[in-house]
Amino acid sequence: MRLEMKGLTLPRKYRMVLMLILPLLIVVGAYFLVFEAQFRREQQLAADLKAVRLDLARVNLMRSDMAKASEEHARLKTELEQKLAQMPEEKEVPNLLRQVSFAAQETRTRIKYFAPKEMQPQEFYWELPFEMRYRAPYHSIGYFFDEIRKLERIVHITSFSLEAKEAGQKTVLEGTCIAKTYVYSKEPLPKKNEEKKEGKHEPPKK
Repeated sequence: MRLEMKGLTLPRKYRMVLMLILPLLIVVGAYFLVFEAQFRREQQLAADLKAVRLDLARVNLMRSDMAKASEEHARLKTELEQKLAQMPEEKEVPNLLRQVSFAAQETRTRIKYFAPKEMQPQEFYWELPFEMRYRAPYHSIGYFFDEIRKLERIVHITSFSLEAKEAGQKTVLEGTCIAKTYVYSKEPLPKKNEEKKEGKHEPPKK
């Protein structure tokens, strides 16, 4: 890669330094602009779902006033359905892959690898991790992660790596990330220590 400014060519050692600094700047910028907001969004959704479930339990006890209970139940059911749009009851891996692929196309990012991992039970939802490997011009990576953040379904990037590569006269970045999405469960899930004693709990099917 050649860096020039009005006829001035930077020495090779300075070009190598810039190639190392660019990914670091992108990592720092992406964390503050994207990942911190994703983490807050995930926590808020979990809190909202807990609150809705508690409200539904209280409504079920309001048998003395069936008309009022029915109206309140309908309102809460609608609210719960809106929340579940971000945390559906099925894995929907093919649909998730289509959404990620579309975000990649929109930002000139090439997805080289996409593989779901084993689902992990949490308090009232399944955690579905998956690994992605990608390649893109350095300015496209931030746009790609921003598009992932905007998906209707929550996708939380937990870790990622970036490496600068020279492609002709251009510099591209290659990297790997582990992301997580979530699958809602109507029934309480066993804790990890209970799961070991009673055997593996079946996750929802595709």
